[in-house]
Amino acid sequence: MEYYNNILAIESNWLINSGIFSEANYKYLSRSKDITILRRGCRNTPALVAFDNMPDRFKAKVIEKLGGNPYDIVKTNRLAELIEDDLEASRFFDEYEISEDGRHLPTEKRREYYANAVVLNAIGVMIANRRAKRSALGSKAVRFWDVIAESAQEIDRTRYPHSLPANPRRLESKFKLYQKEGYVSLIHKGYTNNNRNAARVKSEEQMSTMLTLLSLPHNFDDTEVARKYNQMAATWGWNSVTASTVANYRDKYADVIYPRRRGGRAYYNNRSMQVKRSAPIFPMQMWTLDGWKAELLYQKQEINKKGHSVTTYYNNPTIVVVLDPCLKYPIGYAIGTHETPTLIKQAVANAIKHTAELFGEMYEVLQLQSDNYAISKMSDIYSKATDRVTPAAVGNAKSKVIERWFGQFNDKYCKNTINWSGYGITSRKESQPNGEYLTKFQTQFPDFEGVCKQLASYIEAERAALRDQYLAAWALTPIDRKRAYSYERYLFNFGETNGHRSLMQGSGLHITVGGQRFDYECFNHTFRMFASTRWEVRYNPDDMSRALAVNEDGTRCFMLEEKYVQPMALADRKPGDAEQLERVRRFNREHDAIIADKICSADATVLRMYGTKQLTPEEETLSKFLITDSKGQHKNRLNARSAKRGNTTPTPVEEIFAVEDIYNDY
Repeated sequence: MEYYNNILAIESNWLINSGIFSEANYKYLSRSKDITILRRGCRNTPALVAFDNMPDRFKAKVIEKLGGNPYDIVKTNRLAELIEDDLEASRFFDEYEISEDGRHLPTEKRREYYANAVVLNAIGVMIANRRAKRSALGSKAVRFWDVIAESAQEIDRTRYPHSLPANPRRLESKFKLYQKEGYVSLIHKGYTNNNRNAARVKSEEQMSTMLTLLSLPHNFDDTEVARKYNQMAATWGWNSVTASTVANYRDKYADVIYPRRRGGRAYYNNRSMQVKRSAPIFPMQMWTLDGWKAELLYQKQEINKKGHSVTTYYNNPTIVVVLDPCLKYPIGYAIGTHETPTLIKQAVANAIKHTAELFGEMYEVLQLQSDNYAISKMSDIYSKATDRVTPAAVGNAKSKVIERWFGQFNDKYCKNTINWSGYGITSRKESQPNGEYLTKFQTQFPDFEGVCKQLASYIEAERAALRDQYLAAWALTPIDRKRAYSYERYLFNFGETNGHRSLMQGSGLHITVGGQRFDYECFNHTFRMFASTRWEVRYNPDDMSRALAVNEDGTRCFMLEEKYVQPMALADRKPGDAEQLERVRRFNREHDAIIADKICSADATVLRMYGTKQLTPEEETLSKFLITDSKGQHKNRLNARSAKRGNTTPTPVEEIFAVEDIYNDY
């Protein structure tokens, strides 16, 4: 409702939407002139209908809907109609600073003070109009302010959330103060006094004392800080402060005092600027690993201080997981009683082995992210998996996606088991399982081997759920981002040993693992040249068919293969036996030739050094091989060949090496 040309008018939209009459009735009444249209409707401007000219039956409906006489209700609108936007007031309250550090008024207070200003402006206009026109509100000022106060309280607070007093006398005083002091008179003294409170701490010594007290790791409250400060203030003649003043400084210098109050790690995690990163879109670009004390309980037999055997049910295993952030795929893991460098090494080895299960051969990861646990020792292990190791910052758990993955893994798998021990000790008590329930079923908890199988089954289930997606992403990985990891390199870096060194024998190289003997052979001619070297055999427990022989200083490595077992009886031969036998014989023939070539080359060099005459082919053959005649003579034949050439005097080299004695040794 509003007055239009001093005639009480009602919007046509409200009449139709309120059900006073239908849209068809409205059009009919308009055409028949039964209602008076004061203003035609247009875009964003509804039509106005004169209230006095409506038929009585529609007037009664309007009064019923409004809950009163429109003339009484529209009094509020007379003041509301005079309200206009005040850009200067809006700018003043938005820019007003309530403290030295540039703090501004709260948003709700800005709206409230702005509404107060525009309503008071409207009251000023209404007073000016009254004086000019002497309206029918009455000639007495008292009655006039009663009407204004009533009208102000009936203004729509959702649009103008003012806080002007309802008492006419107080409203009049507020208006006069506003006319005298302007916008600042509308701001509460609590905001205007902030600067004065802060000003009580002026000098550098006072400020330093305040900041020191606020930043102490004891985390004193505002009252305690004020008390301690005032003790020092009394000594130095400073102004005392209140707890509210301390609160202002605590809020103003929150970032400065936080590191000492909460610690450096908390500051870097919660206050310092964080880096936002995206997960790799291709597999094998990065791994992140960490150990987690799994929230699964297992029972264990222990010996107490009295020497008695007792069963404990509060034990938790530790699992080290190697996670590929691409799809959060658990590519490697190892389970133990607690986190150790050995357990971490096993997890990395498992990850590399799993790449062969996924892709058909082993591959190297391009980057590995770790925590700082035993980093000086672990760096060597990590560098065996990749050439780029990037430890996370100390205490910065946010940088490792695996931390959040452990929580998701705990909820998805562990939480549904009878031996679930809940969340970490920092979690709320309400989030933990019922202790009485755990005690009731503790005898059903698995032992260590059982809980290891339990965790392994969960990891394998997670792998199975992501395997197809992971392989599909691997197929899209650029070829230049795929680096093969040889099996020989894997055995050298992550192979296990039995703790002993063995000599190579004609029957092979023999080791014993877990009480079982394994025989290995190497079809590398160079390997057999080091007959006096003791070799450490490194093997993969999951595949004992191949192993790696490594000398003491790691400078020589040779791949071994498990020795092929030939049947004694020809009747027991099976396909492939003959080929393997011929392979051994062929190797021996080749090795014999290599040895002969080396010896002949050495002999020829020595004889050439000492000026020995060139031997004939027959003499060279007799010199190289112990070939006898039909009577079993060799030396006589050799001497006879030399005599025919007139060379009966021993040469210097023959005197030195006593060639005939050497031949007799054969």
